Amino acid sequence: MVSSLSTAPFSSFMHSQSSGLQSSFFSDRAFLPSESQELWQIKRGLVRTYTWDSNGNITTLGIWGTGDIVGQSLSNVTPYMIQTLGTVEATSQVSNQWNNPEAILSHAQQLTILLKIISIKRADDRLLSLLQWLAQRFGYITPTGTCTTLPITHQELAETANVTRVTATRLIGDLEQQGVLSWSRRRQFVLLKPS
Repeated sequence: MVSSLSTAPFSSFMHSQSSGLQSSFFSDRAFLPSESQELWQIKRGLVRTYTWDSNGNITTLGIWGTGDIVGQSLSNVTPYMIQTLGTVEATSQVSNQWNNPEAILSHAQQLTILLKIISIKRADDRLLSLLQWLAQRFGYITPTGTCTTLPITHQELAETANVTRVTATRLIGDLEQQGVLSWSRRRQFVLLKPS
């Protein structure tokens, strides 16, 4: 809900100067400043962008990692929040001084994939497709399956898949029982290889 959202974590970052651009370091679950003309390039770590409606229902706009560009000027949505998922290093630049068509194209492609996933009708198929996309995008191959280091909660998955947290938790439990998924207490998961 909106009432639980806070801008207090804005102070949870440090600045470092490198390569002429200013790097900022943000702690877990901190918010990056999201001025209307400011873009952030993620140097290390993961962020989630989201908005909410007048009833406080959150809509995830994307989950972004190293090399990705985020900012309100790319979405033209208000409100627009950028929240870290773990420790993040990012550089800031004013959007009218920034020119990187490849990053903008990548941003549009990732949004298109996420839109396709959230349009899947059945909640179980939608959540599994989301987990597969996250594993492909942010995971690495192990002997048992694809492991992610994405520290995401059931609530954040639910908001991204457009289901309730209770439904997301039940479906994750079902996937674990089916041997499709292994969920860790560190908010990470492994998509298991078929037996």
